[in-house]
Amino acid sequence: MYKAIIFDVYGTLFDMDSLKNEMIEFDEDTATKITKLWQKTQLRHMFMRQVMQRYIPFDELTKDSLRHTLNVYDIQYNREDINRLFEAFFNLNYYKEIPKSLANLRDKNIDVGILSNGNDNMLMPLIDNSELGGYIDTLISVNEIKQYKPSAASYALVLEYYHMNREDILFVSSNSWDITGASNFGFDTAWVNRTNKKFDVNGPTPSITVSNVSEMVKWLELNHK
Repeated sequence: MYKAIIFDVYGTLFDMDSLKNEMIEFDEDTATKITKLWQKTQLRHMFMRQVMQRYIPFDELTKDSLRHTLNVYDIQYNREDINRLFEAFFNLNYYKEIPKSLANLRDKNIDVGILSNGNDNMLMPLIDNSELGGYIDTLISVNEIKQYKPSAASYALVLEYYHMNREDILFVSSNSWDITGASNFGFDTAWVNRTNKKFDVNGPTPSITVSNVSEMVKWLELNHK
């Protein structure tokens, strides 16, 4: 049995489509477009900054990505608009199976951790508002080392918190690039494929693929007693 299971946050524990729930001033079609482009821009900026070694905290990067998104759609905004829309990241909906799944892991004496590109200014309000904090033992942000996932250094940060061997840890994410990075580092990985996508093969592949986190917990019960 694994001693610790480390989760990605955005898209794995929390539904990124719920960003649009806070965009009450836009019609549904516009809110959906903004949500999708905002996330794509956020990832593109993150990867570019990692390659260029020009790190900024994830809240700043996320606001920059939002500004670009609104500019693309010719939507006027001011500083208050940016701050208000950004705060949608504090109120994301968690996937319905998450509380029970995390509780089941802790009942098995498995440490539940988070490794996120988000910094504490983003993560703490989200965890507090979601009431998931009681299920999470360790929260790790790459802001400590100023390198985004999927850099090897970001996954190595987990070992600084957990004095374990890599094989004692399972890393869980819905993002294929994150799974590839964690697998490349040497972790066993579980890819949460909620929408039946094809895995974007660009290096190592996941140890297992599941449709949700509760399925991953069931897999653990059957295969890692």
